[in-house]
Amino acid sequence: MIDNQTIILAIIVSSIATYFCRSMGVIFSSRLKIDSWIFDWIKCISIGIIVAVISKIIIFPEGILESTSQISRFLATICLIIIYYFFGKNILLSVSLGTAIFTILNYYNI
Repeated sequence: MIDNQTIILAIIVSSIATYFCRSMGVIFSSRLKIDSWIFDWIKCISIGIIVAVISKIIIFPEGILESTSQISRFLATICLIIIYYFFGKNILLSVSLGTAIFTILNYYNI
């Protein structure tokens, strides 16, 4: 079991790391251009990581998601993407409807 001192130390160290990065962002924000190549590179890496994680969840689920059928996960994902583009890239609507579709598909064991 982890003692209280270790937990407090972990919180302090993670807070210092977080606020250090944030302060560097504030300091360098006036010198950076949003349309520079570094932002494009960071955006590409971020999107790649997100796609990899979502793909892993859909194709190789763990935990309770493992009991759902693969076809229901794929159908819900396809519906989510279609809704996302059809309604002008509305993330909240597409995720909400995608979740509802996934729930309905699993309720009827599709």
